[in-house]
Amino acid sequence: MRHDTGRVVLTQAAVAAHFTDRIKRGITPSTVYAVFTPEGISFAQGLGDAGSGRTPTVDTAYRIASCTKSFTAATLLIMVERGLVSLEDPIDRYLPTGPLIGPDGAPVDPPTLRQLVTMSAGLPTDDPWADRQESLTAEQFAAALAPGVRFTARPGERYEYSNLGFALLGQVIERVGGRGYVQTVTEELVTPLGLDGIGYDTSVAAPDGIAVGHRRIDGTWTPLPFSAPGAFSPIGGVFATPRALVRWASWLAAAFTESDDHGQPLGRFSRRLMQSIQQPIPSGPGIRGGYGMGLVVEESDRHGTIAGHSGGYPGFGAHMRWHAASGIGVIGLENGTYSRVVAPVTAALRTILDEVLVPDVEPQLWPETAAARLTVERLIRDWDDQVADELFADNVDLDDSLDRRRTSWARLAAEVGLDAEPLPLIDSAPLSTTPAQLSWTIPGRTGTLRCEISLTPQNPPKVQTVRIARG
Repeated sequence: MRHDTGRVVLTQAAVAAHFTDRIKRGITPSTVYAVFTPEGISFAQGLGDAGSGRTPTVDTAYRIASCTKSFTAATLLIMVERGLVSLEDPIDRYLPTGPLIGPDGAPVDPPTLRQLVTMSAGLPTDDPWADRQESLTAEQFAAALAPGVRFTARPGERYEYSNLGFALLGQVIERVGGRGYVQTVTEELVTPLGLDGIGYDTSVAAPDGIAVGHRRIDGTWTPLPFSAPGAFSPIGGVFATPRALVRWASWLAAAFTESDDHGQPLGRFSRRLMQSIQQPIPSGPGIRGGYGMGLVVEESDRHGTIAGHSGGYPGFGAHMRWHAASGIGVIGLENGTYSRVVAPVTAALRTILDEVLVPDVEPQLWPETAAARLTVERLIRDWDDQVADELFADNVDLDDSLDRRRTSWARLAAEVGLDAEPLPLIDSAPLSTTPAQLSWTIPGRTGTLRCEISLTPQNPPKVQTVRIARG
């Protein structure tokens, strides 16, 4: 199968629908999202108030919180490629940690760098405590570790998300690189990749300013101060514009299509490791999930590898997500505390991928299902009462009158500017769960329609459900 990146731009209305009510629902003061392909940003939109009445743009910087972990992991892997560290090294080779206390109270072995970067070190989940530790000095961090560290599992035993683990990796990067963490990331990744719009404090180059983080208190959005860089910056300290974050995500995704590593600060093999499951995470049906290195990875039965990361911070929410094989992705940034923009970003990417998918083979359908698809398209373009009466089961008019359907379908067809003839089924992003059910896309000049039908068990069958919506 392949995904037609040329049709991504036609999904604007469907993507916008996932984001447009978040301001009204009081989830966040502002949201900005960008949809991208390997060629760059396909379309984007900013909504709400980023601060002082400013509507955000792709050049407004937000804190990206835990999406920062991808920068930390990539910097660590640069040092691995240079032979300065090994992923199998225990953490105490680089810094003292105090007593390491296992779940039963007995000592545990020091976790390795691999276990730390893959969230399998056995450390407990530490949101939101760690989010308030960013500005600790190295001395304060060492003092916090000196009394010891508690573990919920033995290192390497299972997945558990840990911010402290990435703070420890930041210290390793400093010790091995001989520079501060922020300076190392900047010199090894941000500058070589030309990531203008990426930084670790309010001096970040953002042409349209920096969004002000907010927390909702007693129904009112209250602005929050920015924390300064420090020992916990490796977990979530990056400020980024959507434009710059798209470039970062696209560079990571390009590891699956590049033919060589010439001129790259980190090789494609290491970037693929970041986007490959290293430690499984329990997932839902049809999806195998896990943590890579600084990235969460999902293996979808329908679309393949999807990589990304969420971020939540005092004042901010972030999510970046992309389809590895095609390079199609979505990022969303918001200035509401822990706003969980992961939900609309995930839904938006799924919508896009479903609409641009070109499968290798057509789904196996009843002949009547395939014929009904063409008849529905005929009715959308040019309604005929007799054809509709012959096609639909009697419940269709009762569930929503044919007159209402005719009117709404004509309006939708005009909005997207449908071509005169249907596409071959294979080119219409078909999806079928049974021979009696089908969903597909009808592309137009300015958008798409996503259609779905299911047929009755009668012989011959008739259409019992039909849904048409903007793509």
